[in-house]
Amino acid sequence: MKRVWIYAVVAALAGFVSGCLDDDNNYDYKQINDMEGARDNFQNFKDSYSVVEGEELTFAPTFTFTIDTVAPDVSYEWYMDHKLLPDETKPTYTFKSDKCGTYEITIAVVDNKTGVRFAKSTYVQVRSLFQRGWTILSDENGRSVLHFIVPATHTYQMVHEGKVVNRDSLVYHQVMHDIVPELGEEPVGLMENLGYMDYDRLCNVTLFDELVVQQKQWAELNGNTLQREVYTYQEFRDDLPEGFSPVEACMTFSMKAVRDANGRIYWANKADVSDFHSSFYTSVGLNDNMSFSHLFEAYRLNGSRSCVLALTEEDNSSVGILDLGTNGTYTESTVIPEVSMSESGKMCPIEGEYANNFSNIEKEVVDVLPANWVAESFGFFDVTSAEPAWVALLKDKDSEQYELRFFILAVNTAKTVKCSDYCEYSIGAISDYRGMAVFNNRCYVVIADGNQLYYCQYGNDGTNRGELIKLDVTLPAKVKALSGLDLQGEGSSIAPHRGQLGVALEDGSFYIFGIGELKNADGMGTVDCKQLFPDENTPEKDKNFGKIVDMIYKIGRGEDYMSFAF
Repeated sequence: MKRVWIYAVVAALAGFVSGCLDDDNNYDYKQINDMEGARDNFQNFKDSYSVVEGEELTFAPTFTFTIDTVAPDVSYEWYMDHKLLPDETKPTYTFKSDKCGTYEITIAVVDNKTGVRFAKSTYVQVRSLFQRGWTILSDENGRSVLHFIVPATHTYQMVHEGKVVNRDSLVYHQVMHDIVPELGEEPVGLMENLGYMDYDRLCNVTLFDELVVQQKQWAELNGNTLQREVYTYQEFRDDLPEGFSPVEACMTFSMKAVRDANGRIYWANKADVSDFHSSFYTSVGLNDNMSFSHLFEAYRLNGSRSCVLALTEEDNSSVGILDLGTNGTYTESTVIPEVSMSESGKMCPIEGEYANNFSNIEKEVVDVLPANWVAESFGFFDVTSAEPAWVALLKDKDSEQYELRFFILAVNTAKTVKCSDYCEYSIGAISDYRGMAVFNNRCYVVIADGNQLYYCQYGNDGTNRGELIKLDVTLPAKVKALSGLDLQGEGSSIAPHRGQLGVALEDGSFYIFGIGELKNADGMGTVDCKQLFPDENTPEKDKNFGKIVDMIYKIGRGEDYMSFAF
């Protein structure tokens, strides 16, 4: 009996469906409007943006419906950090904030016929005015003077493969002079201390870096405000070594090291990756007060085992110093457990098949700069997989012949340092070396010889690696300092951004050039140099910075070292 009843129900349902299919649309059914491509159909609305405090950013996203494609009947809602902005009901919204931080902006397009909402969010990082930009240190009658050139994003249109696409670039219209009163005396140089990057925005870190001014009394400046946080000597906590006079330093998010004039390296393990001063230096030099002739900068960009690089004074050998402090997951806490940094500061000889290139180096080590690198096979430039690498320039002591080296150092599970990749090139004579800038993503350097600039590729592929190519630019004076900004941002796949080169001259002038590469399948091609600053709109007062001592591009966030956020 039950089976008969089931058959009856099935037959009735079949008849009902048949009636629906054969009723010639007599029932009043409505087609549901949809958005082509779903949330990805929002055009002119990126996943993230970056602006400075007080800078306006106008959102004007576009979209296409599957129905009513020309003039859809819709309403607009805008949200900030999930809170509705009741006065914002137009298809565009202008955002502005005078407080640095990260803001989530959401647009919701409402189909008025059905009430269906289509939404997409973006993150806007509001940087402090001084978080990133070209930083110039000058000597004004013995007084340290800091100048700053603020970058701004400019959007323009270009034609790519027959289509008009939006494109971002950097422009420089705001120059600020003498921005830190009573900074110090007897300026020598600048360096940047990159901090914790807070990849997932769970720790609410807004202070990403710190600026170190090397002068009579080294000063460590807040990366957002450029106000002095501490003098370096104060971080010895009343246990300052006798005759302490710092000359070089290396600072990562988990440690600090400083070399003084007597050759000793003093080490400090940090307790918290988000606090630049959660540590203090021990007054005993590394390796039982061993003497070192150089301590080189390093950018630690991930949480894996790492090391920094130094040069011994006794036998001119490069060694790795373990930098093992880590907080593990990076998402739950910024505290560094003591057990994870128990062997940090240990000096290790560099091992592996290339070990001989680091031991008893016969040539003069002229310059060594960090060049953290990600293999192109990854398909993206991710700081979490960036390998610690350096570019070194060496000089034959009996001639003016120079050699360029690129190498990657890795710390294995046995906590020893091994060179995992190495290449070197004889690049010829340099008569008046004035500085070098590294472009780590594209693997090339720019070298200054007097008042002339040269481009040179490095790495282990291509056919013109190690060839010095003279750039077609005439400088009115000799170069004082160089610094590079290797742009790799959203839209790079459409057309590569030009790497940007900052050049400070001995006559007090400062230039920014865009370095353009055109390569063929063999890696060979041409390179050109386009002046970006100063331009025809730059006032005369912003073209000279007095007696320049040093300059760097202040990165701000470690992430921007690998993949620049416009």
